[in-house]
Amino acid sequence: MDFKPYLAFFLFVLFGCSSNQKQEEIIVFEYILGESNTKSLDLLVSDFELNLKKIYPKLSLTEAYKQYMKDIVNPKIKDWDKFYFKSEKTRNLFKESGFYDELYINNKSFDLLAKDSINTIEFNSIGKYMHALYSIKDSDSLINKYYNRKEAVGIMQNKLFVNGFLSFEPNFNNYFHKRIAVIEFSF
Repeated sequence: MDFKPYLAFFLFVLFGCSSNQKQEEIIVFEYILGESNTKSLDLLVSDFELNLKKIYPKLSLTEAYKQYMKDIVNPKIKDWDKFYFKSEKTRNLFKESGFYDELYINNKSFDLLAKDSINTIEFNSIGKYMHALYSIKDSDSLINKYYNRKEAVGIMQNKLFVNGFLSFEPNFNNYFHKRIAVIEFSF
């Protein structure tokens, strides 16, 4: 008996289910995040990738993501302007949509030495972004590890994020891996 047709069918079902599962995770993530926040995040990703194409024109998009991360923590880099990627439209939508507030909390605290109040920014660990990540974190080991560290640390220094994230071998074709990277550089 020839099992090749059965094997082909089994693989088709297996990969089809995996693809559908990823699509379901995206739907759940975007539903929790909300329509306007999802639109803001998609625009951030779009601006980020346009900037990658501009500063790394000879690299594939996947390689450009990795190079950006390596360059942003490289102490020899002097041209920091190339890392700013948000257009004016995106900056406005980021704030106006409320997505910024889902990611960050602005606080005022009193500095005893300066005898003045100072503005501080903290990561919003109870915002929709974290709830959306929580809902899908068990689907992917990188998302799970990122979620746990983000929940524990909040805002991470670029070097801490880049070294940790790259050690988990992100796939920059992955919908979630891209968005995690872009969020970390949208501060």
